[in-house]
Order: sequence, then C-alpha cells, then structure tokens
Amino acid sequence: MRQAFVLQLGLKTDVVRRHFEGCIEEVDTGRELRFKSTEELISFLCKCFEEALMSGRDPHSRGAGEKKKGG
Repeated sequence: MRQAFVLQLGLKTDVVRRHFEGCIEEVDTGRELRFKSTEELISFLCKCFEEALMSGRDPHSRGAGEKKKGG
C-alpha cells in the first residue's frame, strides 16, 4: 500500500482546538512517529510525501491493486 497510514489518536487530542497527539505509521515503509502536536503530524506526512516523490514512488497511487489506465 503506497501512501497508506495507520493513525492512532491519543487521549490528549482536542479536536475543538485542532490539537492532535498520537502515533502514525506509514504502511509501506514501516516508519512511525509518536507526535505531540498537529505540526509534528503534518511535518511527518509532508516528509513521507516528499520522499515518495524523490524515490519515484507515486504518492497519488492507491496501491498495488489499482489498475493502470490504458493497460
């Protein structure tokens, strides 16, 4: 699964204040982060997206089960 994430929100998450805490894992790489702020979460997602672009992995792909158009 490309660009798929498992996100677990912690008890200190406060959606009214748009504050998120918890743990996130990128499924295809196994990389994970325990984040204590919304900024840390967004930064992790941006880093994963940028690295996928740099490595040639398509960050817009829906995974191995997706059929390519025209083929």
